[in-house]
Parts: sequence; C-alpha cells; structure tokens
Amino acid sequence: MCLTKELLVRFYGALNFALRTLVHYRVLAAFGKPFDYFLVEEPWRVYEVLEKALGRHNAELVINILTDWLKKNGCNVTQDQVLRYLTAQEAWG
Repeated sequence: MCLTKELLVRFYGALNFALRTLVHYRVLAAFGKPFDYFLVEEPWRVYEVLEKALGRHNAELVINILTDWLKKNGCNVTQDQVLRYLTAQEAWG
C-alpha cells in the first residue's frame, strides 16, 4: 500500500485553507490535540477523529477527497482500502 503518514500530512497541507482550519479547530476542541498529531502518531484513528469532530457525512467527504487526491498523486487505492488504513492499527504494522 502506498499510503504513508507522510502522504497523509501532504494531503492535509494541500487542503483548502478554510477546510483545513475547520478540521484543525474542530479536532482540537474535541480531542485537545491538533489533527496533525493523529496523522503522524495515530493514523489508524483518523476516521474516528474526523467522524467525532465533523460528523459522519463530513468525515466521509474528507475520505473521498483524500482517496481522489491519492489517485492524482500516483497512489491507486479504493475508498475501502483508505478506510481500512484509517481505522485499523494493524494496517500500519
């Protein structure tokens, strides 16, 4: 799988400023840590964090944007594969 922590951080940095700001402050309010922390230290919790901070629909929207971004950047993955990596610690073995 070509999904790495570094790619997650690059994706987050490439997001529209308004969306990145919304994610940052909603995650900070909900978890007391910035979203970047989860991208680097606990990537298997990213979907859970997004869902709690933004709601299920918006979390799924961010995952769709991530999946499209990965494909445009040479990482041919499905949304199911991305979700597996963002929800299962063993995927990062």
